[in-house]
Amino acid sequence: MRIRQDRKLPADFLNILRSLEQSYLSELDPIRQSGFGGGSARWRAEREPILEAVESGGDFLDVGCANGYLLECLMRWGRERAINITPFGLDIGTGLIALARKRFPEYKGNFYIGNAWDWIPPRKFRYVYSLFDCVPENFLEEYIYRLYDRFVAPGGRLILGAYGSKSRRTPPYDIAEFIKSMELQISGKAVVGNPPVALFVWLNG
Repeated sequence: MRIRQDRKLPADFLNILRSLEQSYLSELDPIRQSGFGGGSARWRAEREPILEAVESGGDFLDVGCANGYLLECLMRWGRERAINITPFGLDIGTGLIALARKRFPEYKGNFYIGNAWDWIPPRKFRYVYSLFDCVPENFLEEYIYRLYDRFVAPGGRLILGAYGSKSRRTPPYDIAEFIKSMELQISGKAVVGNPPVALFVWLNG
């Protein structure tokens, strides 16, 4: 698929992202600042499976990293598996990136302000993680190709995630089926819960 250079995200979608930042910044709990209200046990249960895609240590870019708390947790959980992660983050929210830089003073230069759709990374990364809803669904196919082409290092891995809602009884978006419709090869998959509440797939770069 050809990547279009001139296609812009809808203004109303960008406004939603900015409103989410204000909502997150109104919270003090780092989990709630990350957009999750289910508590620490569910936070770990529904996010640690991201590490199933991380076979060895290396640079890990979290696209839409918010306050950086997920990266902090992945680093801690990774060490329990003898996996060392170097954190990198990208978010459109300047206030959230400020919190992430404060959380990682030794890595503050690794956190960037930008929109994942048109951001040009200064380098490529061993692992790149993004939720599917960083862009509207009709942008998703091109977004995945952009991540592949511009973000993932040769021999690296792209990890895509989706979350459902227990309270609303809605399953996670079937990102695995979407990837198959693109005729791309999925290298691995992790499903959390029965019925599922989180889904992660990964593709080798």
